[in-house]
Amino acid sequence: MPFMVITRRQSLLLALSINSSLFGVVSAQSKVSESRLKPYLGTPSLVGQAKFTFWGIDVYQASLWSSESGLTPEQWETKPLALDLLYLRDFKGVDIAKRSIDEIQAQSPLPKTKAQAWLKSLEVIFPNVSKGQTLTGVYLPNAGMHFLFDGNYLGEIKDPELSKSFFDIWLSKQTSAPELRKKLFAKSP
Repeated sequence: MPFMVITRRQSLLLALSINSSLFGVVSAQSKVSESRLKPYLGTPSLVGQAKFTFWGIDVYQASLWSSESGLTPEQWETKPLALDLLYLRDFKGVDIAKRSIDEIQAQSPLPKTKAQAWLKSLEVIFPNVSKGQTLTGVYLPNAGMHFLFDGNYLGEIKDPELSKSFFDIWLSKQTSAPELRKKLFAKSP
């Protein structure tokens, strides 16, 4: 097979076309998310978006939605909101659940029995995801959370403490991804 030489200009154009394609997927996904979130948020408003990368590997594109135009990082837990994750690679549902509990524990250690119960709740609800699929969590203050998979209802967890701790993974000041949090709240006052 012959070696192919690519000029700087060709590589730049290739990079731009790949980024444009990703932006198109994210924009299309945002429109789908907005229509699917209306039953939960009324008129959903995009608060911010960011790509999460771990050790140089793209994991997901996160979008934070709220029904409130004044959602702030200091008071998010008092407002209904949704976090939409467009996965950029494949993951098993049990691995997503385990990583979620690890992130919760890193912020605030849990008694072993509570951690096991919460892990079981998340394992039951999270499906395996493939690149291009979305998992959306809808946070309902003092009530719990609902989950959608590619816009279709998955189920709910009626534990307000688990729900807040789960969303703390991304939205708390103690998050392991502070730059992601900053971008998710980009349009907040």
